[in-house]
Amino acid sequence: MPIAVFKRSTRPKRFFADTTDGWKIALHRYEPKRPRSLSQSPVLLCHGLGANRYNLDAPGQLSLARWLCKQGFDCWVIELRGAGDSSRPRLTNRLRYNWTFDDYVNHDLPAALAEIRKQTGEEQVHWVGHSMGGMLGYAYLIRQNPSQVRSLTAIASPSFSKLGNRLFDRIVGFRKLVEKLPKLPYQHTGVFLVPGMPLFKETFGRLFGNPRNLSTTALMKLVVLAPTDLPTTLLSQLADWYSEDGGFRDAYGNINYCSELHRIQAPALVLAGAGDQLTPPEDLEFVFDRLGSPDKEFMLLGQNMGCRHDYGHIDLVLGKHAPSEVWPHILNWISEH
Repeated sequence: MPIAVFKRSTRPKRFFADTTDGWKIALHRYEPKRPRSLSQSPVLLCHGLGANRYNLDAPGQLSLARWLCKQGFDCWVIELRGAGDSSRPRLTNRLRYNWTFDDYVNHDLPAALAEIRKQTGEEQVHWVGHSMGGMLGYAYLIRQNPSQVRSLTAIASPSFSKLGNRLFDRIVGFRKLVEKLPKLPYQHTGVFLVPGMPLFKETFGRLFGNPRNLSTTALMKLVVLAPTDLPTTLLSQLADWYSEDGGFRDAYGNINYCSELHRIQAPALVLAGAGDQLTPPEDLEFVFDRLGSPDKEFMLLGQNMGCRHDYGHIDLVLGKHAPSEVWPHILNWISEH
């Protein structure tokens, strides 16, 4: 599959969706000059935890959104509340850093899908989510309107049932201290990593991706562009998922999403990195086995599939070989559905 090259002048159209609880959610649209098919649904791309649109729309040749647009798909990149161009708490408004995963599911995503429907006239989308973005796909299909999702592609999107490592154990140990703050000021920390990126990539960075798959130059740009501040209410919810048995659930104790995965009937593609240390393959297999979808497929991306290297977490979408080794599988899936 040839790699599409985009000029710097390529810019998306920006739209805003209003949520029922007072936030504006940014949507960045890449509309193809030549649609692949008049009957094909738009693609919604949803970023992961602590990120913004650059997770799936990185500069240069690492934008999955622009690549899919080049293949003829109408692509919409969402930025969840607090991220990128979407509303965020400021001294001049009444918004606060107090949201949870459930606010994304109950407010941001329904508003975004309504705006896409308004602009395109299409009733369904192909959902492509990385990490938490795929988890939101699971939750939306369980809790909201599954008829709006034509297919789901979940990239390194775990259940939190099989996660665990010493670093996470230590981080969770600091949760009481972190919870005293309204937010984790994550957004501007990346600039401090830029000078030491070659060392970071080969050490601590291995948790996030296989350094063999990652361009140092691209990472230096992304750690400045992509991070977004996180509310400690959301981090506390994730810590509960990690610390307690049963995987991820809503903040009110009403829905255990892991126990309801069988309700998902949409065609589902689950992609896992063979070397992912953040969301290990066994957790992705756990999700896949429990999905109720009659039409589903699991792919473990690594040398076992002829890839140059085993894939980690972020390199599944931002790796230097992802456009030729990973993205074509996503293209084929949404093309066939």
